[in-house]
Amino acid sequence: ANASEVADASVADEWNAENSCDQVIAGNDMLQFNLKEMKVSAACANVTVTLKHTGVMAAEVMGHNWVLSTDADFMPVATAAAGAGLANNYVPVGDDRVLAATAIIGGGEETSVTFSIENLSAGNVYTFFCSFPGHYAIMKGSFKVIA
Repeated sequence: ANASEVADASVADEWNAENSCDQVIAGNDMLQFNLKEMKVSAACANVTVTLKHTGVMAAEVMGHNWVLSTDADFMPVATAAAGAGLANNYVPVGDDRVLAATAIIGGGEETSVTFSIENLSAGNVYTFFCSFPGHYAIMKGSFKVIA
């Protein structure tokens, strides 16, 4: 596609485009993310992930966030998250296994996080998930850096 065709693409298509440095993901009241896989280009200096909560329930009841870790660290981080509490967005404070994380949001809200992928490797497997207690079992997917 040439530049003008890309510029004319709908925002949703552009944001969810494979290898885009800007990714959008949505979570709902049924414990579902709309994506099971996200791919970004290794050429991106930084990646911005925007999380939209398409449900109506409050953050305290059905809050969602977007957390990134290595595949190996996914379960330890996810299980430690509940202890961090809502005040800390269910993200363990100062835990370097957390590569990126958004705030917890409720229905109708959106939030985003921008992070460097400089230390992420194209061959490695990364997992994104919601760290709200219990949600990680279903609300997760793979995050891939494409060389």
